[in-house]
Amino acid sequence: MSLDRVYYYNRNGILKLTLNEYPFYAGDADFKDWKWEHDSLFGSIRNFRRAKGSYSFVVSIASKDLSDRDALCSIFSEDVIAGQPGYLMIRGWKLECYVVEAKHKWFGALDHQITFEATAVNSTWIRESTRTFNGRSGGGSESGADLGRDYTFTGGILGRGYDYGYNIGESHSGAIDLANSGAGYEITIYGPANNPVIYLDNRPVRVNVSISASERLQIISSTNEKSINILSASGEKTSAFVHRDKENSPFLSLGEHTELTYGEIRFDFKTIERRSEPSWT
Repeated sequence: MSLDRVYYYNRNGILKLTLNEYPFYAGDADFKDWKWEHDSLFGSIRNFRRAKGSYSFVVSIASKDLSDRDALCSIFSEDVIAGQPGYLMIRGWKLECYVVEAKHKWFGALDHQITFEATAVNSTWIRESTRTFNGRSGGGSESGADLGRDYTFTGGILGRGYDYGYNIGESHSGAIDLANSGAGYEITIYGPANNPVIYLDNRPVRVNVSISASERLQIISSTNEKSINILSASGEKTSAFVHRDKENSPFLSLGEHTELTYGEIRFDFKTIERRSEPSWT
């Protein structure tokens, strides 16, 4: 079985090292190991937490050039000295970490191996993927179809008791497939837009604000952040959290398969997935 490519990006997101192509080769099995620790009280198990915080990987150097050996030390040490983590990446999944230890072995004049120890900043692997959806830039406030979003009690069918129709000139849809359920997301909506809404599996993500052509609306719903901000062209950030939909939370978790429905707005949709190990697909 061929080994996965393992990439190391420095603290500035610059690719500095590719393993499993000449001249550096490394086993990747340890990256797929994981562990959850927990407490026990009177026979009950509770307080689960991720415990896998360090990873070892052995790098073999298939080169006679001594500068290749120096390069490995410099790549990892620069981030540690700067006090900012780089990250390892496998199949699009990244692990923020510091590489804090190296052990050298020689099996001959040219057969050189180094065992590195990486300490994870966050013990889960993260995959972020951004998709761009292009509607017209009018913001969706003109009269038109309402996407059938009238959930009042009609036709003998009990709905949600309100009409959340978002009148638009035309509707669009898109599908997103993920490795597992529970993923978070970051939505960046580009102005102009008036009270923009996006439906995720028929659930509205709506913020009752107007943004100009030079502004963006950013909605983040992830494990460690729930925020809504308006971003100006100069980079100034203003909280719009108070203008969120009070009846339907804009902070949702995504399923393995998510359908998006939206109108005449342009937006980027970034998914944020977390796993104990990189997915195999």
